[in-house]
Formats: sequence, C-alpha cells, structure tokens
Amino acid sequence: MLAIIPPCTNACPVHTDVRGYVAAISRRDYQEAYRLIKANNPFPSVCAWVCPHPCEGACRRAQVDAPLSIRNLKRFAVDAVGGVAENKNIIFSGKKVAVVGSGPAGLTAAYDLARHGYRVTVYERSQEPGGHFLASLPIFRLPREMLRRDIGQIYLAGVEFVPGVEVGIDVQIEELRRQYDAIVIGTGLWGGRGVDRPGFEHPDILLALPFLKAANLGEKPQIGKQVLVIGGGNVAMDVARTAVRLGAPDVMVMCLEEREQMPASQWEIQDALAEGVMLIPGYGPVEVLFHEGRISGLLVQKVQSVFDREGKFNPAFERGYTLSIPGDTIILAIGQTPEKSFLQGSGLKTDAHGYLLIDKNNLSTGTAGVFACGELAKGPGPAIAAVASGHQVAGIVDCYLQGTKPAPAEKELYLIGELPGEVADQAPRFARQEMPALLPAQRALNLLPYELGLGENEALQEVRRCLNCGLGARVNIEKCSACLTCQRVCPYGVPVVGEYAQISVDGCMACGICAAACPSGAITMELLEPDTIDQSLAVIEQALDTRADSRLLTIFACRGAIADGLCLDRLKSALSQNRIQVIELPSAGALRLEWLLAAFERGAGGVAVIACQNGRCRHLGGSAATERVVSRAKELLEQLGIGAHRLFYCRPGSEAEMLKDLTGFATEL
Repeated sequence: MLAIIPPCTNACPVHTDVRGYVAAISRRDYQEAYRLIKANNPFPSVCAWVCPHPCEGACRRAQVDAPLSIRNLKRFAVDAVGGVAENKNIIFSGKKVAVVGSGPAGLTAAYDLARHGYRVTVYERSQEPGGHFLASLPIFRLPREMLRRDIGQIYLAGVEFVPGVEVGIDVQIEELRRQYDAIVIGTGLWGGRGVDRPGFEHPDILLALPFLKAANLGEKPQIGKQVLVIGGGNVAMDVARTAVRLGAPDVMVMCLEEREQMPASQWEIQDALAEGVMLIPGYGPVEVLFHEGRISGLLVQKVQSVFDREGKFNPAFERGYTLSIPGDTIILAIGQTPEKSFLQGSGLKTDAHGYLLIDKNNLSTGTAGVFACGELAKGPGPAIAAVASGHQVAGIVDCYLQGTKPAPAEKELYLIGELPGEVADQAPRFARQEMPALLPAQRALNLLPYELGLGENEALQEVRRCLNCGLGARVNIEKCSACLTCQRVCPYGVPVVGEYAQISVDGCMACGICAAACPSGAITMELLEPDTIDQSLAVIEQALDTRADSRLLTIFACRGAIADGLCLDRLKSALSQNRIQVIELPSAGALRLEWLLAAFERGAGGVAVIACQNGRCRHLGGSAATERVVSRAKELLEQLGIGAHRLFYCRPGSEAEMLKDLTGFATEL
C-alpha cells in the first residue's frame, strides 16, 4: 500500500504527524493535537520550545508566501493542554534493561522499552535527569518546568531513575551486564574541543558547556566587559546570548564560516543580533593576546576556505590578513567530544582516540547486549535527532531481547514534491503568525523565557494556512466518465482529463470542490472520507439520545470560517454549547447534497451552512456552488415534508451580520 508522506513529516527526525495535529488545532481539539505531537516524541513540551523545526524548512507553504509556523503551533497545543498523564496497564516481561545517561536519547529509549514491558533503570551521575536539556540549554530558551513535565510522564511509564551514580566510577559496565539483560549507553558529548594555537592553554579560557551549566544553576560565571565567543553553531549563540544577559556590554561571536554558511539556526542568529551580539564571520584564531598576564584580546586571520576539495574540514587562511580584536573573556564553543568516563573497567572496544566503537547502523558496541544511542553514536545534532536515535535503539534492543529481526517497512512511501508554480501563484496569501516575544532590551535584563506564546485567535489564523498536503482528491478510474467537470470547477487548474481524470498529488490543494461536483462520484477526498462524515453525523443521534427535548443545530463550515471564529463562540454562548455541532469542511465548495439530507435523516433540528467572509477563504471559489447545493436541498426538503426553513445558508458578511443571521435562524428552530 502506498503511503503519501507530506514534506513536513518527512523532514522531522521522528516523523511527527504535523498535518494531523495542525488539523486537530483547527477543530479546536487540543487534546488530540497533543496526542499526535506526543505519539512519536516523549518530549512534547521541550520540543515546543527548542526544536529547530526542520519541518518548517520543508513546508510547501513557503512556495506561496511563508512556511507554516509549526513549532509555534506545537507550543500553542502543548500550552493549551498542559500535559496529559498516561494510564496504560503495562505487563512486564521480567527482562531488565539499564540505560546509562538521562539525556533525550537515553530517556526516549527508556520510555519506549518500559512501554514494551521491560524493567528499565536509568543511571545518571547528576542529581536530576535531563542531560543537555537540563544542563546546557539556557533557561530563557527552555523553562525547566517544561522539561520536568515531560520527564514526569516518562516516570509514569515505569522508568526507574538512579541519580548520583556515575557508571565507570561508582559502578562498572561489567557489573551492569551481570544484572541486566541489555544495556543502552547514551552519555552524549560533554567534553569541549580546544584550539591548538598559542595562548589557548591559559586557565582563564572558558568552555561553552561548563559556562552554560553554571549560568543555568544561577552561579553567574565571572566574565569581563568584552566577551569573545569562538564558534558558529547554536551553542555559540546560546553562550553569546547568555553573556549578554549576565551583563557583558560587548559580546562578539567569531567563526570560521561566512554569515550564510554558519551552522547555527538562522532564527538563533537573528535573535542574537537583535539582542546586541556582534558577528565576526569568516575569521579564525591565530593566538590569544595578553597584557600583564591577563587576556586582552585575540589575533584572528581571514579564512580563505573552511573545507578542502575533498569536502573535509581543513581551513585555509589568507596570509597577512589579520585583525586584533579586544576582549577580556574568551569562551570556546567549537564542538564537543564524546564522554569516556563510563569506559573505565568496561572491557568495551575503543578506537585509536579512546572513544567507544559503535556500529552506526545497528548501534551495537560489538559486545553482546550493549548498545549506544544519541550524540555518542550519531554525532552532534539537534535534540529531536537524539530522540529519533533513542527510538531506534529501543527497537533494536527489543528485537535483541525477543530474538527476532527488525520488521521490514510495511508500506511503500511517496514523498510529495514541490507545489507547481502555477498552483502556488493562484493560492490565496495569508500573513504568517509570528511568535510574540519581549523586546530585545527587555530580554537582556534576566535569564527568563521571552517567547510569550500564540493566542488562540493567532493559532487558528495560522492553521488555516496549512495546505493539507497529500489529503487531496483521488480518482476511481472505473467510475470516471471523463466529463471534464473536475477540470472545469478546479480553482487551481490541477485536473487533466484524457481517457479518465488525473489529479496530481503534488498539485492538489485539497479544497474538495471537484469531489463535490463530480456527477459520477468518481472523486473522493481523504479529508472527507464517508466514514469521517458519518461519524460526525452520528453525533446528532447521540445528542438526541441524551437530550430528547433539544433541537440540535448542525453547522457545516469552511475551515477558514472556523479559523476566523465566525462568531461561533458567541453563538454557542447565546444558544448553549450543547445545542450546536460543527462539521469542518476544507472549503464551503466541498459540501455535498447527501450530507445535508443525512443530517436531517439523523434527526438534526436545523442545518446551517457557513462560508468564509469575503476575501478570507483559504481556497478560491466554492461559494457559488455551495448556494446551488443548498438551493437544491431546500427543494428536496419541501418535497419530503421536512420544510426548507430548517436549512439556512449564512451568506458571507461581517461577523456581526453573520452572528445576527445565525442567532435568528437558531432561535426559530
């Protein structure tokens, strides 16, 4: 079976169902949105704050105006729900697994294995779990209560945490091998890389991770007035922004890469610049400068190239092109090295540098029952990649303990391609809802979080921008009569009709207009499967069973209209929440005659149809076709003796006008 994968999900290391949780937010079903976010990620709250959102980089909405604000929507959903405790009855197998290290990879592996029925114990040398989440991420980027909320859910899965125990010092790997059926090592990268240049051996040169850890613990590390940060990645940006908040009036970041090639996330660089950090890109350190034994600056040289012709890291410099940069504090953020302490007395295989040997494919260490994950196994990367590695190693360990091989992929995947230019040109444009935040001058006053979160109205405006990639029209060629109707009604000109209609997965905008108009019923929509609509209509019967005296109003509404609020909240307040049921449509033009009639057949007291306000619909066209469907339904209702007055088409207008019309109609039911 062919599975159609949208680019956002494909770009996510844990393949989060972005499209699904965005749709759930649109329906205001925030519990379902949270469930989908957490389905592949035990750190929903953490990632809502710090994920570098590669999904946004792949979002096809960027071809129309700007990518969907996915991480901000995740943050909204998580904030709206506040975390949900799991109530799962886990049957334990009797086998035990030890996890060394409590960072995102180790805790993800522990969480998965516990839910598979294993007794999992996590050993951590610190007193609190979290790894780099806890020690290295600045508090202004990740409030620690968010981390503790997610870890609390991992505890509830049955994971045992042993703090203050350093494997390799307090207990040996060999001892754990005797006690447990398998071991997962996820100790991460905690060592800082140095610079082999004169002066960098000085004890006052600081390393990024200890500096960040001290700041997060409130120790306020001693820094001068002119701070030089060496490095161009996200850690360097975190260090520089932390130094600003600790009161340094001048903070500069120097890196080998030019501005466009810096490995740091663009949004982190932009935030750093906004907060007063200066960039010196394209320069490398030559030597540390001193005055009377104290650091006074740095001599740097212009970089000619960072990589050689073979693509290997091998910086080349322009001779004679040097600068002297004043500074009294130098902090190195040029990369981390793997942890080694757990190797003492372990007997595990190591490479020429003394690091653990790991098979990158099966995460095995070459020692039976001992596996590795996270940055230790995969190298440096974003936290969500560490989570993905934790999932991977958990699956491998499960197979090892069960004595089975990993199951092959069940489905053939089709990754949706770029949006055709002619379709993108016709798509209505809507402004992206950006994350509200404190002004840069206010942020620099302390280490507190500065992103304020989207409000409900902003979130609903943002979800309307989703293109529902891959949920568009599908043609049953056995039913298709090649009548050209789909080609005629499509606002984007996507259908091509020959012997039968063909509708491109890449081009279809999932508006549903062609499916509603198809006279032979040859076109279906995954967004509007018959079972989905039937489940929605079943609510009517359920309502009648519980409230026999109620006249339930069923509303078919365009998603864009729902995002606009369309005064439904006020209407529900005026008429009582339990008298209204809303069925969301991708566009008003997707409405079908049989759905209107089915609503009355199920017992609806009245049915209203609502399109978007003029100029606000997320799809072109549709309103004219909707009026025709409603008009035909009224004729049939009269013939059936139900009465046309029980079906109402709310003409697009101002919010006040629509509220007045809807209230009047509902009151008369």
